[in-house]
Amino acid sequence: MADTPVRSGWERYFAGAADTYDDESFTRATDAEIALLRDVLSFEPGQRLLDVGCGTGRHSVPLAAIGLQVTGVDLSPQMLAGAQERAHRAGVEVELLEADARSLPPMAPFDAAICLCEGAFCLVADDAEPLAHDRAVLESIWRVLRPGGRLVLTGLNAARLLRDWQRGEVAGELDLMTLTETSSYPGEGGSSLSLREHYHLPDALRTLAEAVGFEVDHVWAGGAGDWRREPATVDDYELMLVARRPS
Repeated sequence: MADTPVRSGWERYFAGAADTYDDESFTRATDAEIALLRDVLSFEPGQRLLDVGCGTGRHSVPLAAIGLQVTGVDLSPQMLAGAQERAHRAGVEVELLEADARSLPPMAPFDAAICLCEGAFCLVADDAEPLAHDRAVLESIWRVLRPGGRLVLTGLNAARLLRDWQRGEVAGELDLMTLTETSSYPGEGGSSLSLREHYHLPDALRTLAEAVGFEVDHVWAGGAGDWRREPATVDDYELMLVARRPS
């Protein structure tokens, strides 16, 4: 009998969270987020889009509905099942792949990619060094973009984390040296999981993306329901990176 694969902490978390993911407060601004993506990325019908950490398909499916060829990638088969059901209800086709965002399989090049609401980025794998984890996600996306292909990615804002730490309001255990927070999350069957999230300052996120090979257009405020074309403040939960693979 084959051994059962050992699932990572984040895999186990999303296995338990998949059924209620779409009820979370941060999923309620999808229409506004789709509108901004369409404007920033200037989609044309038939273009190929990669959604990294697609979850239950709340971005993949409406973008497929406007005529894009969408591939959604996620670590969690339970989340992908939700995305498949959403696509079926909407009457659209979305290619869905189970894969680690740090090592995406070879694919035909994409015109654009999105990685939103900590879709793999910032969610540190069990065995990974935080910065190396996030760099690997960016490198993997870079490899599958065509020259000139664009990326919109959101990541956790370290300025807010440090503000909360100064106030004594950090919920988890903070490693100041790596800007990584370890928190307890509910898992399957009432279990408790200890999971790590990596935070970035705006200039550091820009530098990381440029080190991978991206040309960075903007680092904006990127909190759920509050995507703004302006620099983030200490009150913003997320940053939004807008970048491109050079032509």
